[in-house]
Amino acid sequence: MKQLTCVQLGGPATCTAVISGNTMDELTTNGMKHVEEAHPEMAADIKKMPKEELEKWSAEMQKKWDATPDK
Repeated sequence: MKQLTCVQLGGPATCTAVISGNTMDELTTNGMKHVEEAHPEMAADIKKMPKEELEKWSAEMQKKWDATPDK
């Protein structure tokens, strides 16, 4: 399992919530659930993002995932 904070995933600078997942997909799903609950305005913006921006974000998060040690 790996853990990243909301900030590390691109969330608000003041949110230090820890998001966990056994895979990058699981982490992303858990992160989006957190964003929908804690940052609904940001969740709405994410859902409107063009596919290219989401792919860029995903590639950046994959690098962070790869660099994060298992807990």
